[in-house]
Amino acid sequence: MDKTKLKDSASRRKTFAAALQQFEEQMGAAKVVSAATRPINLYYGLVQAGLAMTAAHATGTWTFNKHGLKILDTELSLPDVAVRPDGEGAFQAVSDATGSERTSDAINIGALWNSIPELTEAPLKGMTSAPAIVFNADRYLSVQENLDRCSVSPAPPVEYLRASVCVNEEIPTPTDRTAWLAAFSSKYPGLQGTELWGSEEEAFRKIRSRRFLAELCWPAPKQGMEEAEIDAFFDTRAPAYRFVADRFIRPSFEPATAPPTPLMSWWLLLYSFSMLSRYQPRKWSEALDVDKSSSAAALEYALDIALEVIPHLVLEGLDQQPMLLAKPMAF
Repeated sequence: MDKTKLKDSASRRKTFAAALQQFEEQMGAAKVVSAATRPINLYYGLVQAGLAMTAAHATGTWTFNKHGLKILDTELSLPDVAVRPDGEGAFQAVSDATGSERTSDAINIGALWNSIPELTEAPLKGMTSAPAIVFNADRYLSVQENLDRCSVSPAPPVEYLRASVCVNEEIPTPTDRTAWLAAFSSKYPGLQGTELWGSEEEAFRKIRSRRFLAELCWPAPKQGMEEAEIDAFFDTRAPAYRFVADRFIRPSFEPATAPPTPLMSWWLLLYSFSMLSRYQPRKWSEALDVDKSSSAAALEYALDIALEVIPHLVLEGLDQQPMLLAKPMAF
Protein backbone atom coordinates (compact mmCIF):
# COMPACT_ATOMS: atom_id res chain seq x y z
CA MET A 1 0.00 0.00 0.00
CA ASP A 2 3.05 2.30 -0.22
CA LYS A 3 1.75 3.86 -3.46
CA THR A 4 -1.48 5.08 -1.90
CA LYS A 5 -2.42 8.55 -0.73
CA LEU A 6 -2.83 7.38 2.87
CA LYS A 7 0.55 8.64 4.03
CA ASP A 8 -0.44 12.18 3.05
CA SER A 9 -3.63 12.45 5.11
CA ALA A 10 -4.59 11.43 8.64
CA SER A 11 -8.25 11.74 7.63
CA ARG A 12 -7.77 9.24 4.81
CA ARG A 13 -5.91 6.81 7.09
CA LYS A 14 -8.57 6.90 9.80
CA THR A 15 -11.38 6.51 7.28
CA PHE A 16 -9.53 3.66 5.59
CA ALA A 17 -9.15 1.73 8.85
CA ALA A 18 -12.72 2.34 10.05
CA ALA A 19 -14.24 1.47 6.68
CA LEU A 20 -12.35 -1.81 6.42
CA GLN A 21 -13.42 -2.76 9.94
CA GLN A 22 -17.04 -2.23 8.93
CA PHE A 23 -16.47 -4.22 5.72
CA GLU A 24 -15.17 -7.17 7.73
CA GLU A 25 -18.05 -6.99 10.20
CA GLN A 26 -20.66 -6.76 7.43
CA MET A 27 -19.12 -9.77 5.68
CA GLY A 28 -19.12 -11.66 8.97
CA ALA A 29 -22.79 -10.82 9.45
CA ALA A 30 -23.57 -11.90 5.88
CA LYS A 31 -22.26 -15.39 6.64
CA VAL A 32 -24.75 -16.01 9.45
CA VAL A 33 -27.97 -14.57 8.00
CA SER A 34 -30.20 -16.17 5.39
CA ALA A 35 -30.51 -15.20 1.74
CA ALA A 36 -33.50 -13.05 2.71
CA THR A 37 -31.17 -10.53 4.37
CA ARG A 38 -27.71 -11.34 3.06
CA PRO A 39 -27.77 -8.92 0.08
CA ILE A 40 -28.04 -5.98 2.48
CA ASN A 41 -24.93 -6.98 4.42
CA LEU A 42 -23.00 -7.83 1.26
CA TYR A 43 -23.81 -4.57 -0.46
CA TYR A 44 -23.17 -2.28 2.50
CA GLY A 45 -19.99 -4.17 3.30
CA LEU A 46 -18.88 -3.59 -0.29
CA VAL A 47 -19.71 0.11 0.00
CA GLN A 48 -17.45 0.39 3.05
CA ALA A 49 -14.68 -1.43 1.20
CA GLY A 50 -15.23 1.04 -1.64
CA LEU A 51 -14.77 3.94 0.77
CA ALA A 52 -11.45 2.42 1.82
CA MET A 53 -10.47 2.23 -1.86
CA THR A 54 -11.30 5.86 -2.53
CA ALA A 55 -9.52 6.94 0.65
CA ALA A 56 -6.43 5.09 -0.55
CA HIS A 57 -6.43 5.93 -4.24
CA ALA A 58 -8.88 8.65 -5.33
CA THR A 59 -7.54 12.03 -6.34
CA GLY A 60 -9.48 15.10 -5.29
CA THR A 61 -12.75 14.37 -3.51
CA TRP A 62 -12.66 10.83 -2.09
CA THR A 63 -15.75 10.71 0.15
CA PHE A 64 -19.34 10.15 -0.95
CA ASN A 65 -22.79 10.24 0.63
CA LYS A 66 -24.98 8.79 -2.13
CA HIS A 67 -25.19 5.45 -3.91
CA GLY A 68 -25.04 7.03 -7.36
CA LEU A 69 -27.52 4.40 -8.57
CA LYS A 70 -31.24 3.96 -8.95
CA ILE A 71 -33.25 0.78 -9.37
CA LEU A 72 -36.06 0.98 -11.91
CA ASP A 73 -39.40 -0.83 -12.35
CA THR A 74 -39.42 -3.55 -9.68
CA GLU A 75 -42.71 -4.98 -10.95
CA LEU A 76 -40.88 -6.65 -13.84
CA SER A 77 -39.59 -10.22 -13.65
CA LEU A 78 -36.32 -10.45 -11.74
CA PRO A 79 -33.94 -10.68 -14.76
CA ASP A 80 -35.62 -7.62 -16.33
CA VAL A 81 -35.36 -5.34 -13.29
CA ALA A 82 -32.78 -2.70 -14.20
CA VAL A 83 -30.38 -0.39 -12.39
CA ARG A 84 -28.97 2.83 -13.81
CA PRO A 85 -26.48 5.51 -12.75
CA ASP A 86 -27.99 8.42 -10.87
CA GLY A 87 -25.77 11.47 -10.52
CA GLU A 88 -22.48 11.13 -8.66
CA GLY A 89 -22.03 8.80 -5.73
CA ALA A 90 -20.28 5.73 -4.41
CA PHE A 91 -20.52 3.74 -7.64
CA GLN A 92 -18.90 6.48 -9.72
CA ALA A 93 -16.22 7.30 -7.13
CA VAL A 94 -15.13 3.68 -6.68
CA SER A 95 -15.26 3.02 -10.43
CA ASP A 96 -12.86 5.91 -10.99
CA ALA A 97 -10.59 4.90 -8.10
CA THR A 98 -10.26 1.32 -9.36
CA GLY A 99 -10.00 2.02 -13.09
CA SER A 100 -13.39 0.58 -14.03
CA GLU A 101 -15.46 1.80 -16.94
CA ARG A 102 -18.50 3.75 -15.83
CA THR A 103 -21.83 2.86 -17.36
CA SER A 104 -24.27 5.49 -18.59
CA ASP A 105 -27.25 3.27 -19.48
CA ALA A 106 -29.61 1.15 -17.42
CA ILE A 107 -28.52 -2.49 -17.12
CA ASN A 108 -30.92 -5.27 -16.18
CA ILE A 109 -30.15 -7.92 -13.59
CA GLY A 110 -30.06 -10.66 -16.21
CA ALA A 111 -27.32 -8.91 -18.20
CA LEU A 112 -25.31 -8.16 -15.06
CA TRP A 113 -25.62 -11.76 -13.92
CA ASN A 114 -24.48 -13.12 -17.27
CA SER A 115 -21.43 -10.84 -17.35
CA ILE A 116 -20.05 -12.20 -14.06
CA PRO A 117 -17.88 -15.28 -14.70
CA GLU A 118 -18.90 -17.15 -11.53
CA LEU A 119 -22.59 -16.96 -12.40
CA THR A 120 -22.79 -17.94 -16.06
CA GLU A 121 -23.14 -21.64 -15.23
CA ALA A 122 -26.18 -20.98 -13.02
CA PRO A 123 -28.48 -18.78 -15.15
CA LEU A 124 -31.65 -17.13 -13.94
CA LYS A 125 -34.77 -18.21 -15.76
CA GLY A 126 -35.68 -15.79 -18.54
CA MET A 127 -32.21 -14.37 -19.22
CA THR A 128 -31.46 -13.64 -22.87
CA SER A 129 -28.26 -11.59 -22.72
CA ALA A 130 -24.79 -12.66 -23.85
CA PRO A 131 -22.75 -14.46 -21.16
CA ALA A 132 -19.12 -14.17 -20.15
CA ILE A 133 -17.18 -16.83 -22.04
CA VAL A 134 -14.12 -18.90 -21.14
CA PHE A 135 -11.05 -17.88 -23.13
CA ASN A 136 -7.91 -19.99 -23.62
CA ALA A 137 -4.95 -18.19 -25.18
CA ASP A 138 -3.13 -21.35 -26.08
CA ARG A 139 -0.74 -20.86 -29.00
CA TYR A 140 1.27 -18.48 -31.12
CA LEU A 141 1.63 -19.80 -34.69
CA SER A 142 2.98 -18.63 -38.02
CA VAL A 143 0.67 -18.70 -41.04
CA GLN A 144 3.71 -19.45 -43.19
CA GLU A 145 4.02 -22.77 -41.38
CA ASN A 146 0.25 -23.41 -41.22
CA LEU A 147 -1.28 -22.06 -44.43
CA ASP A 148 -3.67 -25.00 -44.60
CA ARG A 149 -5.17 -24.24 -41.18
CA CYS A 150 -5.92 -20.52 -41.25
CA SER A 151 -9.04 -19.07 -42.84
CA VAL A 152 -6.98 -16.30 -44.47
CA SER A 153 -3.82 -16.79 -46.56
CA PRO A 154 -2.27 -13.34 -46.95
CA ALA A 155 0.76 -12.53 -49.06
CA PRO A 156 3.29 -12.11 -47.68
CA PRO A 157 2.45 -14.55 -44.84
CA VAL A 158 1.90 -13.01 -41.42
CA GLU A 159 1.84 -14.42 -37.94
CA TYR A 160 -1.35 -15.01 -36.00
CA LEU A 161 -2.23 -15.17 -32.33
CA ARG A 162 -4.54 -18.07 -31.62
CA ALA A 163 -7.07 -18.70 -28.86
CA SER A 164 -10.18 -20.77 -28.23
CA VAL A 165 -13.46 -19.73 -26.62
CA CYS A 166 -15.97 -21.96 -24.88
CA VAL A 167 -19.52 -20.89 -25.73
CA ASN A 168 -22.66 -21.98 -23.89
CA GLU A 169 -25.14 -22.24 -26.75
CA GLU A 170 -25.93 -24.66 -29.57
CA ILE A 171 -23.16 -25.01 -32.13
CA PRO A 172 -24.03 -23.17 -35.37
CA THR A 173 -24.34 -25.14 -38.59
CA PRO A 174 -21.29 -24.99 -40.93
CA THR A 175 -23.04 -22.67 -43.36
CA ASP A 176 -23.91 -20.21 -40.56
CA ARG A 177 -20.56 -20.05 -38.78
CA THR A 178 -19.02 -17.00 -40.43
CA ALA A 179 -22.23 -15.04 -39.88
CA TRP A 180 -22.39 -16.38 -36.31
CA LEU A 181 -18.86 -15.12 -35.58
CA ALA A 182 -19.66 -11.64 -36.92
CA ALA A 183 -22.77 -11.36 -34.76
CA PHE A 184 -21.14 -12.96 -31.73
CA SER A 185 -17.94 -10.87 -31.76
CA SER A 186 -19.94 -7.63 -31.98
CA LYS A 187 -21.15 -8.25 -28.41
CA TYR A 188 -17.65 -8.64 -26.96
CA PRO A 189 -15.02 -5.86 -27.07
CA GLY A 190 -12.33 -8.51 -26.58
CA LEU A 191 -13.21 -10.26 -29.84
CA GLN A 192 -12.76 -7.28 -32.15
CA GLY A 193 -10.75 -8.19 -35.23
CA THR A 194 -10.99 -11.95 -34.70
CA GLU A 195 -11.13 -14.56 -37.47
CA LEU A 196 -11.78 -18.29 -37.56
CA TRP A 197 -8.70 -20.45 -37.21
CA GLY A 198 -8.98 -22.97 -40.00
CA SER A 199 -12.04 -23.82 -42.04
CA GLU A 200 -15.61 -23.37 -40.83
CA GLU A 201 -15.67 -27.11 -40.22
CA GLU A 202 -12.35 -27.34 -38.36
CA ALA A 203 -12.74 -24.24 -36.18
CA PHE A 204 -15.73 -25.59 -34.23
CA ARG A 205 -16.02 -28.57 -31.91
CA LYS A 206 -19.10 -29.62 -29.97
CA ILE A 207 -18.43 -30.41 -26.32
CA ARG A 208 -21.96 -31.29 -25.21
CA SER A 209 -25.48 -29.99 -25.58
CA ARG A 210 -25.41 -26.19 -25.54
CA ARG A 211 -21.62 -25.97 -25.30
CA PHE A 212 -19.00 -25.84 -28.03
CA LEU A 213 -15.44 -24.68 -28.62
CA ALA A 214 -14.52 -22.17 -31.33
CA GLU A 215 -10.90 -21.72 -32.46
CA LEU A 216 -10.12 -18.09 -33.27
CA CYS A 217 -7.11 -16.04 -34.33
CA TRP A 218 -5.93 -12.45 -34.71
CA PRO A 219 -3.24 -11.06 -37.01
CA ALA A 220 -0.23 -10.41 -34.79
CA PRO A 221 0.58 -6.70 -34.35
CA LYS A 222 4.14 -7.54 -35.35
CA GLN A 223 6.26 -10.57 -36.20
CA GLY A 224 8.43 -12.32 -33.65
CA MET A 225 6.50 -11.21 -30.58
CA GLU A 226 8.02 -12.01 -27.20
CA GLU A 227 6.06 -13.99 -24.62
CA ALA A 228 5.44 -10.88 -22.50
CA GLU A 229 4.05 -9.06 -25.56
CA ILE A 230 1.72 -11.96 -26.32
CA ASP A 231 0.50 -11.97 -22.73
CA ALA A 232 -0.12 -8.22 -22.91
CA PHE A 233 -2.05 -8.68 -26.17
CA PHE A 234 -4.41 -11.17 -24.56
CA ASP A 235 -4.60 -9.25 -21.27
CA THR A 236 -6.30 -6.37 -23.09
CA ARG A 237 -8.91 -8.76 -24.53
CA ALA A 238 -9.45 -11.35 -21.83
CA PRO A 239 -7.53 -10.62 -18.63
CA ALA A 240 -6.91 -13.43 -16.18
CA TYR A 241 -9.61 -13.44 -13.53
CA ARG A 242 -9.07 -14.60 -9.95
CA PHE A 243 -7.13 -17.72 -10.94
CA VAL A 244 -3.88 -18.01 -12.90
CA ALA A 245 -5.27 -20.22 -15.67
CA ASP A 246 -8.69 -18.55 -16.04
CA ARG A 247 -9.37 -15.94 -18.70
CA PHE A 248 -12.82 -14.65 -19.61
CA ILE A 249 -14.24 -12.40 -22.30
CA ARG A 250 -17.13 -10.39 -20.94
CA PRO A 251 -19.94 -8.86 -22.99
CA SER A 252 -20.38 -5.11 -23.29
CA PHE A 253 -23.49 -3.33 -22.05
CA GLU A 254 -23.02 -0.39 -24.40
CA PRO A 255 -21.70 -0.47 -28.00
CA ALA A 256 -17.90 -0.48 -28.34
CA THR A 257 -17.46 0.03 -24.61
CA ALA A 258 -15.84 -2.35 -22.14
CA PRO A 259 -18.14 -3.46 -19.32
CA PRO A 260 -17.52 -2.39 -15.73
CA THR A 261 -14.93 -4.57 -14.01
CA PRO A 262 -16.16 -7.70 -12.20
CA LEU A 263 -15.88 -5.80 -8.91
CA MET A 264 -18.20 -3.04 -10.12
CA SER A 265 -20.52 -5.50 -11.86
CA TRP A 266 -20.95 -7.33 -8.56
CA TRP A 267 -21.52 -3.88 -7.01
CA LEU A 268 -24.43 -3.21 -9.39
CA LEU A 269 -25.89 -6.67 -8.84
CA LEU A 270 -25.68 -6.54 -5.05
CA TYR A 271 -27.11 -3.02 -4.99
CA SER A 272 -30.10 -4.30 -6.98
CA PHE A 273 -30.57 -7.31 -4.70
CA SER A 274 -30.24 -5.19 -1.57
CA MET A 275 -32.88 -2.75 -2.79
CA LEU A 276 -35.27 -5.60 -3.57
CA SER A 277 -34.57 -7.18 -0.20
CA ARG A 278 -35.17 -3.92 1.68
CA TYR A 279 -38.04 -2.36 -0.24
CA GLN A 280 -39.67 -5.31 -2.03
CA PRO A 281 -39.35 -8.04 0.62
CA ARG A 282 -42.34 -10.02 -0.68
CA LYS A 283 -40.96 -10.12 -4.23
CA TRP A 284 -37.54 -11.06 -2.92
CA SER A 285 -38.81 -13.81 -0.63
CA GLU A 286 -40.90 -15.24 -3.48
CA ALA A 287 -37.82 -15.30 -5.71
CA LEU A 288 -36.04 -17.34 -3.00
CA ASP A 289 -38.92 -19.82 -2.52
CA VAL A 290 -37.69 -23.13 -3.95
CA ASP A 291 -41.28 -24.38 -4.25
CA LYS A 292 -42.36 -21.46 -6.43
CA SER A 293 -39.28 -19.95 -8.06
CA SER A 294 -37.14 -21.67 -10.69
CA SER A 295 -34.38 -19.14 -9.91
CA ALA A 296 -34.23 -19.79 -6.17
CA ALA A 297 -31.27 -22.18 -6.30
CA ALA A 298 -29.30 -19.84 -8.58
CA LEU A 299 -29.92 -16.88 -6.27
CA GLU A 300 -28.81 -18.87 -3.23
CA TYR A 301 -25.68 -19.92 -5.13
CA ALA A 302 -24.88 -16.32 -6.11
CA LEU A 303 -25.18 -15.10 -2.53
CA ASP A 304 -23.03 -18.00 -1.29
CA ILE A 305 -20.27 -17.49 -3.87
CA ALA A 306 -20.28 -13.73 -3.18
CA LEU A 307 -18.93 -14.49 0.31
CA GLU A 308 -15.83 -15.91 -1.37
CA VAL A 309 -15.53 -13.62 -4.39
CA ILE A 310 -16.10 -10.18 -2.85
CA PRO A 311 -13.14 -10.25 -0.40
CA HIS A 312 -10.88 -11.37 -3.26
CA LEU A 313 -12.01 -8.53 -5.55
CA VAL A 314 -11.82 -6.02 -2.71
CA LEU A 315 -8.20 -6.97 -2.05
CA GLU A 316 -7.42 -6.46 -5.74
CA GLY A 317 -9.15 -3.08 -5.64
CA LEU A 318 -7.15 -2.02 -2.60
CA ASP A 319 -3.84 -3.20 -4.09
CA GLN A 320 -4.69 -1.88 -7.58
CA GLN A 321 -3.45 -5.07 -9.20
CA PRO A 322 -4.69 -8.61 -9.87
CA MET A 323 -4.13 -11.23 -7.18
CA LEU A 324 -4.28 -14.51 -9.09
CA LEU A 325 -4.61 -17.76 -7.17
CA ALA A 326 -3.82 -21.34 -8.10
CA LYS A 327 -6.98 -23.13 -9.25
CA PRO A 328 -8.29 -25.40 -6.46
CA MET A 329 -8.43 -29.07 -7.35
CA ALA A 330 -11.88 -30.54 -7.96
CA PHE A 331 -12.74 -34.15 -7.16
